[in-house]
Amino acid sequence: MISDILSVFPKDQVLTPGDGAPYEEALHRWAENAERRAKFVLLPKSATDVSNALKFVVANGLEVAVKGGGHSASGASSSEDLVVDMRHLAGVSVDVEKSLITVGGGAVWAAVDAEAAKHGLATVGGTVNHTGVGGLTLGGGYGWLTPKYGLTIDNLVQAEVVTANGDILTCSETENPDLFWAIRGAGSNFGVVTYFTLKAYPQPNGVYSGMMAFTPAQLPAVIAAAQTWAAGASVDESCMVFFACPPPARAPAVVVAPFFNGSEEEGRARFKAFFDVGPVADMTRALPYEEQNAIQNPMATHGGRKALKSAPLGSVDGEVMTRLFGEYVELVEAYPDAKESALIVELHEWKKFMEVPFDATSFANRGPYYNVTFVMRWTDPALDATMRQWTATHAKPLVDAAGARPGAGAQVARGYANFGLGDERVRDVFGAHYDRLSELKARYDPDMVFRKWFPITPKGYMGA
Repeated sequence: MISDILSVFPKDQVLTPGDGAPYEEALHRWAENAERRAKFVLLPKSATDVSNALKFVVANGLEVAVKGGGHSASGASSSEDLVVDMRHLAGVSVDVEKSLITVGGGAVWAAVDAEAAKHGLATVGGTVNHTGVGGLTLGGGYGWLTPKYGLTIDNLVQAEVVTANGDILTCSETENPDLFWAIRGAGSNFGVVTYFTLKAYPQPNGVYSGMMAFTPAQLPAVIAAAQTWAAGASVDESCMVFFACPPPARAPAVVVAPFFNGSEEEGRARFKAFFDVGPVADMTRALPYEEQNAIQNPMATHGGRKALKSAPLGSVDGEVMTRLFGEYVELVEAYPDAKESALIVELHEWKKFMEVPFDATSFANRGPYYNVTFVMRWTDPALDATMRQWTATHAKPLVDAAGARPGAGAQVARGYANFGLGDERVRDVFGAHYDRLSELKARYDPDMVFRKWFPITPKGYMGA
């Protein structure tokens, strides 16, 4: 089969186990437990290359995975057969006149933030800047600018998609609109996106952000401060509350990351309720926006074994947050190997993205909820099942509570799909959109070529 693939691609675009270090480096992912030993890693340089790769996959009955940033802890960007590694399709260009940013499917957010900043612009991107643009966008995309501009998919105006049969399609609200609907929330099921075009917004000023730390005994006061802040937060503000074991002590603590899109002076005033509690460490400061999405990088490094899970939270609920902190403390006391884990209450206000009708995109988490993200990290493979089970068990009450809220109905949030263990019930992930997605899957991927990320079954597939 090596000779077959080399008849389609030049050798410098193919990596196999015999290629030593370059091949081994190509296998590395953000989470070690998500790594697989692929037979082939293909390095396309164009949409045509991606098309040929998919035709080769289909002709040879191979499983395919697409690797952009490689952040999927569930293994969705890895395969034991063939990986389409998008590293060469990572360009970023800015159209200042039209306020648009065109981004290659293999780019990471750091490149987008940096290039946009050269023109005094920004867009809604991930809160860890080495996350891939592709995966985050296709699953929805929350960011620090979400309270003002919505989700990443709400700012997507066009994409080029290579579908399972190798067709290269442009999609937007007016061109292939059904495909455009589908990729905004369930995109990894429908093709390989070779470029995205995103709205850009003026960002002439720096921002105020960083981290402030509190002791466990201060948790009730921190929760009260978060409630006070959230009640009056403007669209230029956001906040995250971490339950973590920061260095050097590696003991449980409460860490708050404030965000204000403006001056440090005004930012400190906006987050006065937290300063009144008395942080034991204050590492907040003024910084350029393009550095904002790097503030979590020291906690989100590559390596180690990881599991991600998101669950909805309808309000800054003191009882729930207190319970979660207690459960986190019990976890790290029982399993010291898990001390680099964190629970994050992401207080990105939802009003802006709720302005977009639920049926306008395939994104199924568009409800009046914050996200609680379980970011589990450990080193011992023997703990893999334990950590995943702990995560699922402790997220479940939040999911159940969201479903029980009055008026939840078809729009009930089951948790943000990009932060999923990977074994969730697919109908729960896509909710009320599943049936339409199944019909579109039958049109664009009837043989389930794309099945690594919450695979939607095509309508009529083997009796489905």
